[in-house]
Amino acid sequence: MALKKIKKEKTENNPGNKKIDMKAFAAVFSKKNGKTQSIGTKSEHKNGISNQIQSRIGKSVILVLVVIAVIATLMVNNIVKDANDTELQLESQVASNQIYAFFSPFDTMATQLAVNPEIQFLLKTVSIPESLAKHSGYADALTTIQQIQALDEENINSVWFADLDASVIATSSGYISDESWDIYDRPWSHCLDGKTVYTVPFLETTTGKEVITIATPILDKTGKVLGVSGMDIATDVIMVNMAEFKIGNNGYVMLLSEDGTFVYHPDESVVGTNINDMKISNNLKEAIANKTEGLMKYRTNGQSKYGYLANVGETGYMVLSCITNWEYNSSVISLILMFVVIFILGLVVIVLSMRKAAARIVKPLGELNDAAMKLADGDLDVELNVTSEDEVGELGRSIEKTVKRLKEYINYIDEISEVLAQMANGKLAIQLKYAYVGEFQKVKDALIHISESINEVMHNIKDSSEQVSVGSDDLAKAAQSLAEGAEMQAAAIEELVATAVTVSEQVEENKDDAQQSARHTNEVTIMMEESQQQMDRMRGAMNKIQEASNKVVGIITTIEDIAEQTNLLSLNASIEAARAGEAGRGFAVVASEIGKLANESAHAVNTTRDLIGVSLAEIKNGNALVDDVVASLTQAVEKIDEVNAMIQKTAENAEVQMQSMLQIRDGVEEMSRGIQDNSAMAEETSATSEELAAQAETLNELVQMFELK
Repeated sequence: MALKKIKKEKTENNPGNKKIDMKAFAAVFSKKNGKTQSIGTKSEHKNGISNQIQSRIGKSVILVLVVIAVIATLMVNNIVKDANDTELQLESQVASNQIYAFFSPFDTMATQLAVNPEIQFLLKTVSIPESLAKHSGYADALTTIQQIQALDEENINSVWFADLDASVIATSSGYISDESWDIYDRPWSHCLDGKTVYTVPFLETTTGKEVITIATPILDKTGKVLGVSGMDIATDVIMVNMAEFKIGNNGYVMLLSEDGTFVYHPDESVVGTNINDMKISNNLKEAIANKTEGLMKYRTNGQSKYGYLANVGETGYMVLSCITNWEYNSSVISLILMFVVIFILGLVVIVLSMRKAAARIVKPLGELNDAAMKLADGDLDVELNVTSEDEVGELGRSIEKTVKRLKEYINYIDEISEVLAQMANGKLAIQLKYAYVGEFQKVKDALIHISESINEVMHNIKDSSEQVSVGSDDLAKAAQSLAEGAEMQAAAIEELVATAVTVSEQVEENKDDAQQSARHTNEVTIMMEESQQQMDRMRGAMNKIQEASNKVVGIITTIEDIAEQTNLLSLNASIEAARAGEAGRGFAVVASEIGKLANESAHAVNTTRDLIGVSLAEIKNGNALVDDVVASLTQAVEKIDEVNAMIQKTAENAEVQMQSMLQIRDGVEEMSRGIQDNSAMAEETSATSEELAAQAETLNELVQMFELK
């Protein structure tokens, strides 16, 4: 009766109507999947595909570009800064070396003149200015200083010696001062303290040239100051050489005297000005006063500048390179501007590309959405013009196939409804005329199988109901035996539960031990990686030592050249002493000693070079050993990672085992409860079997209502 009522209601609700309410079907389907979807509404909002593509990809691309630009800017900034600092240092040191090389021969000549025995004897025996010209040794002394000037007349403006007691000076030009001349009024007079002095450039009135005086004290064997020997050196060569040094576009090199007076400056108005009288930051003034070499940033006349201060040997002169703050940082600023332009252009290109790509994707999706809304409204007359060959095109073709299938499915649904109505009326022998395809083939097979199964079930029910009465008595007896067995099983299950609890506790301990081992191996891995980083830093330090050794080799080569020049100068002095005959014997001895010192310097340089060569070889071996140790550490880290992975896997397995034991324990407890329930149900089954016989008779009467095959 209930089946007949259902059929009647269904026929009244859909009498011959073949149009399916697709919107209702879609809404039911959406709810069935846990979601409520609005069908038939076309939306365009900020969460669209196009906006999502631009937002998500755009943010990532912008972030990557910004990170790359920042990293590149920092790296290039450091490289450019190091290059600028190196250029400033090299220019200052090269200028310093050139000036020192220019002064060195004159310094040597002045020193040799100070130890000339004839001049020392002359100064010891002269007491008043008038007696100098009349002294028997004056002619030889004059010849000596004139010969020294003749060695380099282009640069040596004058050679002279002065007597301390008589306060008189004699020059290579034959000039002898009068009694008004005072040795303590000279700018080089502080050389009387016992060291060679280089004066500030001054204009020599007789020649009209700007010169620098190199003055050396003349000492006797007891160390007493007898006078001063010296020479005036023209500054033309120095000024030409200094003018040739250029740093960047506008950078330059300056030369300062011992007291901080500018000897050379591109701005001639600054030459002769002391640095303490100028608007220059105190750090530069202090560095010049303390003769401190190094890179520095300072301010002059309100402008920031970078420079390197280098001493010119032991002369007291200093070389200062200079470059403006703008030029020092111009390369970095230009690079940053270039990165900004590239970043903006790249961002514009990326945004345009994303917009174009998003438009190509969203347009066909809009057509598909329109088609889907028609289908949701039950309109199967849908045409699609999506011709793209991508996933969207495939989706369009799939929807077209779906529409065709839906039209066929309407016939299937009508026939299925009719067959179900027949089965509801008790007619289990059914016939299907359509060839079902797709998922509906399963429905057809299911209907046929249901029909056959119900027929078979009904026959079996009929046969079984006759046997139920006979078996009900046996069932009561079996239920009593089952209750007794269930009690015995319950006792055994309680013992099994206790055992399962013990095993689960042991598995829990194993899991904790495995996790602790994994933490220890992680700590060992971190320590090994830190050791590897330290070895890398040691290898970098050894490489820097090797670079410094290579620079020392270059300096040794320069020392060799100086030794050769000294030897050659000694040879020339020996020749000149030989020409002087008996008067030049002492000079020859000095020249010979200088030659020996030059040879010993060359020998020491060679020995130093050999030692540095051995050091370089040892450094190379050390680098090789460091590379081997780094490789070994890398392999050790890899092996520890493998062990760590194995221990971690063991910990995971222990966790799984623990969960399994908990499940087993819960299952055993559930079995215990089930057995106890079975015992109680077995007793009830005996009582129920009596009622089963009566119900079997009623079942036979109901089966007679169906038309069976």
